[in-house]
Amino acid sequence: MLKQLYYIVPAMLCCYLTARAQQTEPDTTSRESLDEVVVTATRTPRSIKNVPVPVTVIGQDKIERMGALRLNEVLTEQVGLQIISDHGTGIQLQGLSSDYILILIDGEPVIGRTAGTLDLTRLAIGNIQRIEIVKGPSSSLYGSEAMGGVINIITKKIPAAYTGQVRARVRRYNTIDLTAEAARQNERWGWYLFVNRLSTNGYNTTDSISKAIPAYTAWTFNPKLQIKLSSKWELTLNTRFYLEEQKNNLAVAEGNGLHLLKDRTRNTDLNIAPVLTFKPNNDNRLQVRNYITAYHTKTFIDYQPENTPYDESYFNQQFYRTEAQYDHSFSEAHTSTIGAGNIIEAVEATRYDNNNKLTQQYIFGQHQWMPSKQFNLVAGFRYDRHNQYRDRISPKLSLRWNVNRRLSIQASAGGGYKAPDFRQMLLNFTNPVAGYSVFGTSVVGAGISRLQAEGQISSLYLDPATIQNIKAESSIAFNTSVLYTPANRLTVQLNVFRNNISDLIDTRPIALKTNGQNVFSYFNYNKVFTQGIEFQSSYSLPFGLQVSAAYQYLDAKDATVWDNIKAGNVYYRDASNVDRKVKRQDYGGLYNRSKHSGNIKLLYDDTRFNYNVSLRGIYRGKFGYGGDVNSNAILDDPAEYADGYTVWNLSAQKFFNKITVEAGVNNLFKATNTYDPLLAGRQWYVGAALRFVKNTRQQTSK
Repeated sequence: MLKQLYYIVPAMLCCYLTARAQQTEPDTTSRESLDEVVVTATRTPRSIKNVPVPVTVIGQDKIERMGALRLNEVLTEQVGLQIISDHGTGIQLQGLSSDYILILIDGEPVIGRTAGTLDLTRLAIGNIQRIEIVKGPSSSLYGSEAMGGVINIITKKIPAAYTGQVRARVRRYNTIDLTAEAARQNERWGWYLFVNRLSTNGYNTTDSISKAIPAYTAWTFNPKLQIKLSSKWELTLNTRFYLEEQKNNLAVAEGNGLHLLKDRTRNTDLNIAPVLTFKPNNDNRLQVRNYITAYHTKTFIDYQPENTPYDESYFNQQFYRTEAQYDHSFSEAHTSTIGAGNIIEAVEATRYDNNNKLTQQYIFGQHQWMPSKQFNLVAGFRYDRHNQYRDRISPKLSLRWNVNRRLSIQASAGGGYKAPDFRQMLLNFTNPVAGYSVFGTSVVGAGISRLQAEGQISSLYLDPATIQNIKAESSIAFNTSVLYTPANRLTVQLNVFRNNISDLIDTRPIALKTNGQNVFSYFNYNKVFTQGIEFQSSYSLPFGLQVSAAYQYLDAKDATVWDNIKAGNVYYRDASNVDRKVKRQDYGGLYNRSKHSGNIKLLYDDTRFNYNVSLRGIYRGKFGYGGDVNSNAILDDPAEYADGYTVWNLSAQKFFNKITVEAGVNNLFKATNTYDPLLAGRQWYVGAALRFVKNTRQQTSK
């Protein structure tokens, strides 16, 4: 990494010194971004300088200059976030896995998680206005799956002008991204249409015949409609449709050798979200939201070259939500929010016996107290009632103190929870190749009885009648953040966090089958914690050069294992086959977490010749990959770690009157890692965009 910097940093400085002689730039301070309005942290529009919880905002201009095609490529460059390949391209936030991170589009949840992971490659970015990232539990506003944080994708608003754009990007591996969008609005109504097509041949990082990223073609459609019914009433309709078809090759070992398989999968995702807003004056707002979404996937696996069926599976999920939210400002110092909603969720799948349904009702409340411009406090709660597990109350208290124009302090404490999903309650699955079985807690009794009747059970580890329905996981978390602006062009931010999770849901064997394989089910038993420090700094030099750096130190451990190690009750088997105690300093914590990670970014904008250049380095430290070389099922041996790596991305844009051309190279120095299939080697790209605007009226906001 240091050797690479010897070449890169001087080159960037040369660009800077050359530009210094050519142009001047107005004195803009880094604090201007604090005037940006965000909505995710409090469910109401607030200036980011008055939000009492850590919020990261990624604007449209930052997204476009990355040359990214999908959401995962944008998020991987943010501190505290780590993109992980686990049943799809998911994300970690402050050490918490994808199961605990709620992904929203315009405030509505995205469904279709595979084994807890929501595949971020499903989400196009060409229609994004900004991305808001709230770190820490947000269950007091958003319920389950927001235990670790919320990522809200805010799509583009309908502009006042008649506007449009077409964009094309070409990338390595025959990856082609095509986008078209148009919008128009008048005094009474407006519309917006976004269409995206992405196709790729996929790629592989090993010699396996199965590609790490399969070949696929994906379409995204996002039509919007806005109607001003009167001066007080407004109706909006936001819809989205996603279609993906992918192909891959597989291999399976059977009795007479290795067989080649072809995997064909079709995914669809439909979202419909009508919203009715009543705003009689500036102090009152009532919003009624309906949300209907359905996710469907179907997979066919055939023997090759015979094209005879090997396996066929499907997964259908539907989610319906009706919600009302009322906001009232008593004065400039006091604003209250109250809301209620009903959720109906259903799933039907090959691995589930029946069409299964969950229902949920909830209420939430929040009060914002701002006695002065320097201090504000937000207190809130949410009560959830479910038909499958016990009721939940999630509280949260946050405050912010703007000590002066250069220093502000944030602190928050809150409770979060994650409900058991369909898989953990209702799964009924036997692997046709390996032969093991997994049953959800609601069907484990019937599943064991069936296997016993078929003569497949050799012995029971415990009585299935004693297995109780699992409880929701819960957490208590703390975040403290300090933002300091020692100079107009310099900002420094430090964030300290701690997440304590109880009743962690995990699998354990409950029976032995006659084929030598186990039967598994789900239990609440472990406790885990994640804690750490995040540091960010940004300095805007004169003449268009900006330098920023970020770093995260993460400590993520299984609390039960940690306590046992401190008590001297955990052992490992050395090379001489002798049992020895695990020392505290040897325990590496949870798998697939990097203790050290960070990024560095150099951004240059030339306003005279209308171009920009950016160089971004993303570092991930070593992480446990899951191997257990000393037979104790924890991460404690140096051979159980994968090496860290640094990825450098270089991009440039040139702006003409209505045309933008761009080019770049991702993974400039071809970083690779055996245990991270998302590293695709060096990927160049080129692209162009054509924009048009019929008139110059200012953009309106909804």
